[in-house]
Amino acid sequence: MINKKFFESLEAIAFDRGLDMEAVLQKVEVAMAIACKNSDVPYSGTIKLEADMEKKKLKFTEYKYVVEEADPEGPRGQITLEEAKVLKPKVKVGQEIHEEVNLSLFGRKAASLFRQNLLNELTSLEREDAYHYFSEKIGEIITGRVTAKNERFITISLGKGVDATMSIKDSIESEDYLVGEEKKVYISKVERTGKGPKVFISRTNKEIVRKLFEMNIPEIAAGQIEIMGIAREPGVRSKVGVMALSADIDPKGACVGSQGSRIKAINNALNGEKIDIFVWKQDPVDLIAEALSPAKALSVIVDEKTKKAIVIVNDDQYSLAIGSKGLNAKLAVLTTGWKIDIKKLEDAIAEGLEYTYNVNN
Repeated sequence: MINKKFFESLEAIAFDRGLDMEAVLQKVEVAMAIACKNSDVPYSGTIKLEADMEKKKLKFTEYKYVVEEADPEGPRGQITLEEAKVLKPKVKVGQEIHEEVNLSLFGRKAASLFRQNLLNELTSLEREDAYHYFSEKIGEIITGRVTAKNERFITISLGKGVDATMSIKDSIESEDYLVGEEKKVYISKVERTGKGPKVFISRTNKEIVRKLFEMNIPEIAAGQIEIMGIAREPGVRSKVGVMALSADIDPKGACVGSQGSRIKAINNALNGEKIDIFVWKQDPVDLIAEALSPAKALSVIVDEKTKKAIVIVNDDQYSLAIGSKGLNAKLAVLTTGWKIDIKKLEDAIAEGLEYTYNVNN
């Protein structure tokens, strides 16, 4: 019987490493089986652990299975009927005999093997636990802490003893990554390795925007508002199309929040990245006009077969519709899936384009 102090030390290890106590005890059983096999009085049977969780005590028992004739290629723990009767005269073939492992007979070698194998098993358990934990987080956001940075990678501690190296291309170019600073990262993939899970993280993946919306806007988390499209220039601007499933909900207003509180929280999580929110429309004319906001369109001419559109705007709205370095138009194209050609009103007239004022601004 192992005393209460050892049991409590195992509880402390389980708590500190975030491990399940039952899983820890299974590893203790494996480590003891190896030690018993190599003790001064080797145990040839199967070693099983019995744990009294209330009294916090452990007992190891060796089990042997009585057979008529031992099979060298058979399972471990066989004992012939003749050998078994020396220990238990009335035993029969098919029965099992057992006795408690006498730990006082353990020599230095066996004790050392137990400690080393227990440490190895716990490390393996910790890595496996971390792998399952992060595998369930694929497609989610997690908060990590920056621990190092060089010209190629940023190292971020994610907890569970796992550090992830984020490549510079997955980081926001304009953002500082100071050691000790917390960052929200998107988990895109997890691989199992011999040294624990390899977690792939990103700050540029557009899905981080979707997840931040779900985290900060209850109506999206509840399914009352749906995100229909996202386009992003990381660190600069994102464009998000939203649609309410009920006419009673203002989807854009809900996303912005009172005095912009909700959208500001998302901006801050993305290092001040600007976010345009527009209301998704089923009609392509209305959809394209909304996607180009904050610019106001006069007319949208659509070709639904080719999914191409010509948008006519007043001259003073042209630069706003295009955006700095063409970004507003680019994000509108990526969000809606339509090819968009923006024209000034005077150019449309000069070209003889036929159009109607079909946009309600």
